Amino acid sequence: MEVGQLRAILALRDSASLTEAGTHLHLSPSAVFWRVRQLEEELGKKLYQHAGKQLRLTRAGEKLADEAQKIIEAHDTVLTSFRESATARRPILRIGCGPYGSAAVVPHLLRAVLAEHPTTEVHLTSADDLCLLNGLRVGTIDVILMSLPMNEAELFEEPLWSYEQVFIFPPSLYLEEGNGTFAHLKEQAFIRYRRGPVVETSFHELCDDLGFEPNVVMENDGVDSIKEFVRLGVGISFLPLWAVGEESHQGTLRILYPPTRRLRNYGLICRSSGLKPTAVANLWEIAHRWRQWWPSAPYAQAPLPQS
Repeated sequence: MEVGQLRAILALRDSASLTEAGTHLHLSPSAVFWRVRQLEEELGKKLYQHAGKQLRLTRAGEKLADEAQKIIEAHDTVLTSFRESATARRPILRIGCGPYGSAAVVPHLLRAVLAEHPTTEVHLTSADDLCLLNGLRVGTIDVILMSLPMNEAELFEEPLWSYEQVFIFPPSLYLEEGNGTFAHLKEQAFIRYRRGPVVETSFHELCDDLGFEPNVVMENDGVDSIKEFVRLGVGISFLPLWAVGEESHQGTLRILYPPTRRLRNYGLICRSSGLKPTAVANLWEIAHRWRQWWPSAPYAQAPLPQS
């Protein structure tokens, strides 16, 4: 019985699908199947069954999942403890973030961390959300920054601030004020920001509110790239206010708030099990002082309560 197999049964419990469990673990569905199958052969018990189109754990599977959670927590605690003792003189901070956050948030945060804890060694990973979450689960990353919530039982989330998303368009685009404003936006070429489930949800909710069928001419996962395309008049987009607030203030981009205001949290995620490394605890404390170290703080606000 291996930790990877136990993580597979937990992922299957939480997702009810081999495909979704594989996405969760950054594995193929067949790899998840064989890990669970090996557990079944070792234990001599059927661990899951079909319930319509979904997979459900059997009673034996549920019992194993409960025990697996305890084993993984103990595993992560021991792993972190040994890492801490091996690097006692030089704490290691393994942090992950998306590409734009790695440029617009993390440098300012790490400058504040290193100012107070100069011996910290930083390992920064910039990747898409699925890769970051997988790195967090397997222990190659200790903490990540991203939009919340993820709502995963294995992970602990700590909101830092909330933000809203706004339409952005070039100053050259004239919009008449009034009820026709949003109808005019619908006619524009649209550059869609492709970034994670929380941002995607905001976009779909906006479309539903406005009866909005955007004329998507481009999908792009780079905020700076999107802003440049918008400045050049290629299209309009929908981005977090904190990513475009300074350009709006300078007049290089114009913004328009959607009619229905929706706030999203941005914050920290770590494993809910195990001992929090010293370097992560240090970052955790300093991150909550974001109004002091983050230049875009004027364009964000206090976090929403966790549901």
